[in-house]
Amino acid sequence: MTTTKHPMHILVGKIRRLYAVHFRKGYVARQLQERRGDCHQCGTCCHFSLTCPMLTADKLCRIYGKCRPKACRLFPLDQKDILDVARCGGVCGYHFDAPLKARKPE
Repeated sequence: MTTTKHPMHILVGKIRRLYAVHFRKGYVARQLQERRGDCHQCGTCCHFSLTCPMLTADKLCRIYGKCRPKACRLFPLDQKDILDVARCGGVCGYHFDAPLKARKPE
């Protein structure tokens, strides 16, 4: 199995995401309302800490439309996840709108 360049930071992110999707559902719902874009299916997030065993030889997810774990389906949850993708050399197709209170008036 392949590991990333920043295994400890990425591992902390993985634990944070697992906790959030199961125990911080309100936070996740608010974040997903701010998320824009689409998955590029580059597989960068599938290589966090350890390469996902569900990847095919072509680096495609064999369970993408079927029974992906909740943390995978909802990725990225916030800007921290997008930064993790960048740390691993990828470019996430998603981005987050600025929170309403942080937006400048027009």
